[in-house]
Amino acid sequence: MQSQRNDRNDHFRKELFTRWTTGLEPLEQRVSIFSHIRDIPYAIVPEWRDFEDVEKKMVIANRGWCGPKHHLLAWMFHSLGIEIRYTYIPFRWQNQKVEYPQELRELLPYIPTSTHLCCTALLNGTWRLLDATWDPPLRIVGFFVNEPWDGMSETIPAVTGFEPNDRDSALSDPSSWEKRREFVKVLNTWLEEIREETNQFKQ
Repeated sequence: MQSQRNDRNDHFRKELFTRWTTGLEPLEQRVSIFSHIRDIPYAIVPEWRDFEDVEKKMVIANRGWCGPKHHLLAWMFHSLGIEIRYTYIPFRWQNQKVEYPQELRELLPYIPTSTHLCCTALLNGTWRLLDATWDPPLRIVGFFVNEPWDGMSETIPAVTGFEPNDRDSALSDPSSWEKRREFVKVLNTWLEEIREETNQFKQ
């Protein structure tokens, strides 16, 4: 059963890889893969965290967070013959230079330290950080959106990291789990509102 699921997932990724790279020069293939993954609307979907085919689920639903985005990017860059390493950045949502709405600001103290996942790729002999987390409409409120990407340069990390050196007080708050669930719900809704407003402005 596990083997069948893996085979289905690999088949899906190979079809997607072909769709995003056919007819393009090597540098254009990198840009195409990165841009397609970056442009998937960011959303946290807790119920997918143990889902076997989470990358497939993300592409079909057209929403996902840094984890599945960069697992898919790593697989595709490996398919281009590019060496990839995963990069983990500890961060706090409340430390980001983002114009959060009041409802989210009230929840931020309850959100513990998180870990952001992105990639480092060996491009022309140099390791360069690649971060395809935030989709372009989110730039308007302060998220670091790497658009455009030239296929060679290092990108800006999606989050401002830090060196954790003490216990996170949010972990010991008995009400924090409910607050975290509420944070995810409010965050996803807010990001959708930003995209809708951006699309209306373009029209």
